[in-house]
Amino acid sequence: MKIVFYNKSILSGGIEKCIELLSKEIYKKYELEVVYTDESRLDMNIVNILKRYAKVYKIEEGMKVDCDICIWCYLYFDYDNLKNIINAKRYFTWIHSMPRILPDCLLDNETFVNDCTDFVCVSEAVKNHLDINKEGIVIHNFMAEDIKELGNVFNPFEGIDDNVLKLSVVSRLSNGKGFDRLYLFVKALEDNNIPYNVKVIGKGRAKEQEIKDDFKEFTNVEFVGYKENPYPYIKHSDYLVQLSDDESWCNVITEAKLLNVPVVVTNFESSKEQVINDFNGLIIDLNEKDYNSIVNELNAKKTHLKRNLDSFEFKNEVDEWINLIEKKDV
Repeated sequence: MKIVFYNKSILSGGIEKCIELLSKEIYKKYELEVVYTDESRLDMNIVNILKRYAKVYKIEEGMKVDCDICIWCYLYFDYDNLKNIINAKRYFTWIHSMPRILPDCLLDNETFVNDCTDFVCVSEAVKNHLDINKEGIVIHNFMAEDIKELGNVFNPFEGIDDNVLKLSVVSRLSNGKGFDRLYLFVKALEDNNIPYNVKVIGKGRAKEQEIKDDFKEFTNVEFVGYKENPYPYIKHSDYLVQLSDDESWCNVITEAKLLNVPVVVTNFESSKEQVINDFNGLIIDLNEKDYNSIVNELNAKKTHLKRNLDSFEFKNEVDEWINLIEKKDV
């Protein structure tokens, strides 16, 4: 069986990570291809990772792609045109973003919705906002199975005193990822004389340098760039800090929990599916402006929060995907 993933481009984002981890689980069972139409912002690091499991290429003019299943991972494209190029027996839509922030996308196209046999939502929050005439199904994103071993490869905080609060941020450097809030968070640490070290893992596009410049006044904030293995940075931190405006399902939160690291997260809708406030992490208001009381609680609460993560387990839902792929009653 041949499965084709379509994304507009291949970037260093959450969608590409999801394609990678699902492909890793199923590539021995199915023939996989990842196709795209825009090479202007192509990230060759990610392309080369995907090539371990799938054929990866740009759809050129005049090309025809035949497959059993096409999985749409991007919801802004000329459907009538692309459907003629990608000829599939079945079409899935894999929804990684909250539908409410996808105005005028293909979910509003009746033909597109009717042609797709299944709509895979990465969280209950996404499913709850799916306003179409078909029922969505929830399959949570995959996690790397060797994540704990990968987390022990090295300690990026080695040599930093034990009394220093160690924080990791794993995120694309772009608008909406909460770097305005992170600035206030770090400023509160400074103002309250709390020793800290922040390592930011990730890169961006147009906004990357602007975001880095905003933090130049803080000598204990380090931007380390994209890392294929970000897990040591999470594993050896006291907290993962994730202050996004919104997330449909935040992979790095689950990754942190698997590494026994509590999370400081904003109260976007899906955060409640992943974090129990004051039990295995801290949830703060999206509109919070005063972080002083929050940062003063971090050292006191970290042991308690870590202890509650000791029994956390997460099982990749590969069987859910295989059942969907193999479904006959369509």
